[in-house]
Amino acid sequence: MSGERPNKKNEQKIMSLQKRVAGLNRTIDELQENEKLLRMIAEKSFAGVYVAQDGEFKFGNINAVLYAGYTTEELIGKKSDSIIHPEDRKKVKMKARAMLRGERTSPYEFRIISKEGEIRWIVETVTPISYEGKPAILGNSMDITERKLVEDALRTSERRLADIIEFLPDATLAIDLEGKVIAWNRAIEKMTGVSAKDMLGKGNFEHAMPFYGKRRPIIVDLVLKPDEAVEKTYLLLAGGQKKKELIAETWASRLDLFLWGKASPLYDSKGNIVGAIEVIRDITQRKLTEDALRTSERRLADIIEFLPDATLAIDLEGKVIAWNRAIEKMTGVSAKDMLGKGDYEYALPFYGKRRPIIIDLMLRPNEAVEKTYLIFDKQENELVVETWAPCINAFLWGKTSPLYDNKGNIVGGIQSIRDITERKRAEDALRESQQRLADIIEFLPDATFAIDLAGKLIAWNRAAEEMTGTKAKDVLGKGNYEYAIPFWKTSRPMAINLVLEPNKKFKKTYSVFNREQNLLLVETEVPGIQIKGRNAYLWGKASPLYDSKGNIVGAIESLRDITERMLAEEAIMKREQDLQIKSKELEELNTALNVLLNRRDVDKGELEEKLLINIKELVLPYVEEVKKSKIDGKTKSYINIIESNLKNIISPFAHKLSSKYIDLTSRELQVADLIKEGKSSKEIAELLGISGSAINIYRYRIRKKMKLKKKHNLKVYLSSIS
Repeated sequence: MSGERPNKKNEQKIMSLQKRVAGLNRTIDELQENEKLLRMIAEKSFAGVYVAQDGEFKFGNINAVLYAGYTTEELIGKKSDSIIHPEDRKKVKMKARAMLRGERTSPYEFRIISKEGEIRWIVETVTPISYEGKPAILGNSMDITERKLVEDALRTSERRLADIIEFLPDATLAIDLEGKVIAWNRAIEKMTGVSAKDMLGKGNFEHAMPFYGKRRPIIVDLVLKPDEAVEKTYLLLAGGQKKKELIAETWASRLDLFLWGKASPLYDSKGNIVGAIEVIRDITQRKLTEDALRTSERRLADIIEFLPDATLAIDLEGKVIAWNRAIEKMTGVSAKDMLGKGDYEYALPFYGKRRPIIIDLMLRPNEAVEKTYLIFDKQENELVVETWAPCINAFLWGKTSPLYDNKGNIVGGIQSIRDITERKRAEDALRESQQRLADIIEFLPDATFAIDLAGKLIAWNRAAEEMTGTKAKDVLGKGNYEYAIPFWKTSRPMAINLVLEPNKKFKKTYSVFNREQNLLLVETEVPGIQIKGRNAYLWGKASPLYDSKGNIVGAIESLRDITERMLAEEAIMKREQDLQIKSKELEELNTALNVLLNRRDVDKGELEEKLLINIKELVLPYVEEVKKSKIDGKTKSYINIIESNLKNIISPFAHKLSSKYIDLTSRELQVADLIKEGKSSKEIAELLGISGSAINIYRYRIRKKMKLKKKHNLKVYLSSIS
């Protein structure tokens, strides 16, 4: 029996060990299952999950890997702080330790640098764990880069909005849903004398105190909480679309001002109303102006009445409210027979039928009627037209614009009408003249072309086509010197351009370049045209083009082929050598000719002297006698002119002046002589039979041509020449 007991005890121990082994195996299986489950949870988590041990990554799920831009293989074994932004490492280390010690529970934010060098924002929590039997850190993180970008943009937007409100020229305030002031800009500080620091955060209608001296709703409050009783205290209250916007006018007793205000709700990014904003403007001066305007309306009616142009006005119903004297005279219809009439009654005197005219088209556009006008020009809030009025047998110009009340609302229209029949006839005659000019240019024998002030080609005649081989249709309307290509093989200024804009560089490209006032005479060789196997040599003449008022509107140039002449000149040059041989023989002949010429100069001098004496002794005395006789003013002016011209002929001053300043015209010489004699502008004008303003122009031109400065006295200078 005693031998059996130890065996039984051993069996019990074995069985106990077997149970413990089985239990351990179950625990191991459970742990393995749990590890698989935890790994699956970590891999499927939307958060970035990682395990760090001994300062290195030991595990990282797909999101943790994606945040950093690495593969799992690249991340495992990498220093856990290596991807943290250098500026944030110290902060992250401190906050992570606090969380691991249980001193911090809230997540912390920091920046990482991805494999590609991109900075991303992460929010993270960490927990101490045991991993593979050793202490480790379990990290849970989320990429909040997009949120941070939105927050930064929102802060920037809010700061910008605050700056805009702060520097708005109009007084501006804003409140939240509790009625507390959240904005009070500089303009409203200046208007009320209340600073933002004393108003921000205040509620219970504190914002009304500076205006009314008591707590009460104003329109910024009425936007959020309508109150009919309060609304009636405003002089004007208008609601915007669905009354989300209020516009009001009122008297602010505390400030002694008339104020205009506009208020609307404030919304958050989801479209929820979070408050309201109001803009306030001082309209005291405008109100005073409106009062003054009402007193001046009668004066305005008087002005319309005496306007030189025919003028009418209608209200929004199309009834005539003004019909002045000029339109009575134009149409033969009196104001008493037209005022108050509607249904297009005012069109009858012009067209013989009831129809819209431009005063109606300004208020109610009608394309079909607009097309009946010869000219129809929309200019902002005005219409300008030209048309034929058969009932008064006249071409008319008309201009119309709206009439406004003192609130800026359109209440009607006004139209002025002018008879332009004579002008239209003149324009028709001008068009005929222009066509005739175009025909003349077209059939000129010299190659001729013209440009406008923009440098665009406006004429290219047949001779130019024949000379260059370039058709008018291919160059008309072209600019940027394209018309020079047929002559020079490149785009460049020609004489036609140099007339308008002198250019020293291109002036030098001409072998001959002479300027006579506004006329250019040139000669040059051009590579674009070949004559007998060589470059053509052209003579050119260019001058400005003027309109009927004397304004320069373009330029014209004519070109002539002088290649044959130049070839002949070259042949002559070639023969000069032969002529030099005979030079000795010609010397004697030249000597004889010089003697004859000298004698001719002497004879010429004697003849001129006799002429001067005869004019002084035989002509001028009779002119003086005629002036003493009774003659009318016109004849006297002619006698004065004859006398002045005769004196210019015999005046050594005129000869000296014309020889010294060859660009002075004969009229300018006359005026200069009379100035030297001490005549006033009025006296000179009477002597020459022209206006005083013309004399002033001649004085200006003479000074300019003589290059005299303002400090120089023209009379003194002219006297010095004699």
